[in-house]
Amino acid sequence: MQVLILSDGIPGHFNQSKGVAALLAETMEINESLAIINPRIKLLRSPIKLIARYLTKNLSTLKAKIIISLFQPIDLQKIDLIIAAGGNTAALSAALSFIADIPNIQLGSPRGIHSDNFNAHLTIDRYYETPNNIVLDITPNLYSPKICQEASNHKANENSCLLLVGGKGIGYSYDNSEWEKLIANIITFSAETNSKFTIVTSRRTDPLIESMLQEKLAKYSTEDSIWFHGGGTNANLAELFGNSVQIFVTEDSAMMISEAISSGKNVTTLYPKLIKAPIRYMNHMNKYKHLNLINSQSISEELEKRIDGDNIENINLMREKLRRNILARIQP
Repeated sequence: MQVLILSDGIPGHFNQSKGVAALLAETMEINESLAIINPRIKLLRSPIKLIARYLTKNLSTLKAKIIISLFQPIDLQKIDLIIAAGGNTAALSAALSFIADIPNIQLGSPRGIHSDNFNAHLTIDRYYETPNNIVLDITPNLYSPKICQEASNHKANENSCLLLVGGKGIGYSYDNSEWEKLIANIITFSAETNSKFTIVTSRRTDPLIESMLQEKLAKYSTEDSIWFHGGGTNANLAELFGNSVQIFVTEDSAMMISEAISSGKNVTTLYPKLIKAPIRYMNHMNKYKHLNLINSQSISEELEKRIDGDNIENINLMREKLRRNILARIQP
């Protein structure tokens, strides 16, 4: 199957599309190509988005052709399936599918575009009462238990932990005292359980907080730790997930959390006192808790060693269910 990934250039959206392609590739041969969408007139990017979305209502051949004309040409020769993520790609994906009669998969909030414009519309929450709107358990991404197991260099033991550190974002704000308490709790946890932490910081991590973590946890962190502002990049997360028994992750990034969950390992999210996140995001976190995909605790609380086993079987069942649901929508 020749798959076209229609991308708006946002890495998170692209990785979601790649994740769906990889899911399908587990049971069929998939060849991917990439097309970055660009409006014909870049200065009119915002009005073009609005016009394109409006034209998807009661989509017709004329409306689809108008939408397509607003963007740089996309080559659909030999394409069997379109996968796209993010609101910026939705209208063009709908129009291309309509004109070329090619099935399409769309990920993310519809931004006012009905799910019936897509063969499979994958969302965390239900937006429309239609079979096309497939509600996800986990946001698709590049990782799976199998990928992480295969990437592991077998450094993992019962005391190997991974800490993914974000920072201020999506209404989450961590103060210095909370980072100090986390450091103290990691030291205590490490001493009590003989654990070592691989620590990975990110673009959102305050450079001063990163320096504090690196300095004060030098004895308790592994040489595989990656300090973003210290020049550490290109983390092989699949390997780090595979090498870890327990994963701790700050709760400010849905993608970071979904990637950790997808490894099948035990995941604990860490939240601050100050949270002003959108209700949809909080529902997202509560859904993960309800499905027993994460434990959630204050970043200031003592860390707990998880001994209740991994989630690999559960994650694999969720992946298989999603694959069946997608194939039921895109195959004749």
